[in-house]
Amino acid sequence: MALVKLLIAEDDVVIAQNLALSLEELGYEVCKTVSSGEELLLEIHQCNPDLVILDITLEGKLDGIDTAAILAKSAQVPFIFMTALSDKQTIDRAKQTNPHAYLVKPFDIRTLQSSIEVAIHNAALRQQPETQPNNTAPTTEPADNFLLHNSLFVKVRNRLEKVALKEIIWAEAQDIYCNIKTQSHIYLVSQSLKNLEQRLPAKDFMRVHRSYIVRLTAIDAIEDNNILIGGKQIPIGNTHKESLLSRLQIL
Repeated sequence: MALVKLLIAEDDVVIAQNLALSLEELGYEVCKTVSSGEELLLEIHQCNPDLVILDITLEGKLDGIDTAAILAKSAQVPFIFMTALSDKQTIDRAKQTNPHAYLVKPFDIRTLQSSIEVAIHNAALRQQPETQPNNTAPTTEPADNFLLHNSLFVKVRNRLEKVALKEIIWAEAQDIYCNIKTQSHIYLVSQSLKNLEQRLPAKDFMRVHRSYIVRLTAIDAIEDNNILIGGKQIPIGNTHKESLLSRLQIL
């Protein structure tokens, strides 16, 4: 389990520090605060944030909108604008960069928290393919489970927690929900196993039963019609057994 990692670009040092403290109290990780667009572009790959909170008015030659335009092309990291400027010209400029959310100062921390969740949700939707297999329409991600880059963002109580795909061992259907098991946690998420299957990379994960998906590299043994993973027995469905065996190196 990892916290959602944020990078803050704000030219007022006091505001930046207070914002960072408030976000950390809410359970986010603030990896860096910067005061200029140039500094942000230098730090973005070092910090590798999940989201950038970006003031439009910044120190240096690049304002927040100029910085966001470069960020969108080079790093593809989702970002939120925050600004005291709400005039039409500024908003029209900002819209050209396709921000994932927009906040007008002053705002309270709960509004910011909601905007962070909306921004991650919007970023996840933008990464979905336009069509799903069999030419069906894309599936809308539930409002509290987002897949972005190589991580799944899961709503736990009042915050988002980041679960790296490489940490997932298996997933189990629970009616219209499913459990996701990692080395240290089990998360109950509000989407079906079928929807989750479409999000997980097929090279690493496989449906082995109508109620189970497993990470192939996590399999410890296969005994009769069961997979053993960390002491748990997972049944192998008759329709999946041949495909499973064909993907394993059997001597």
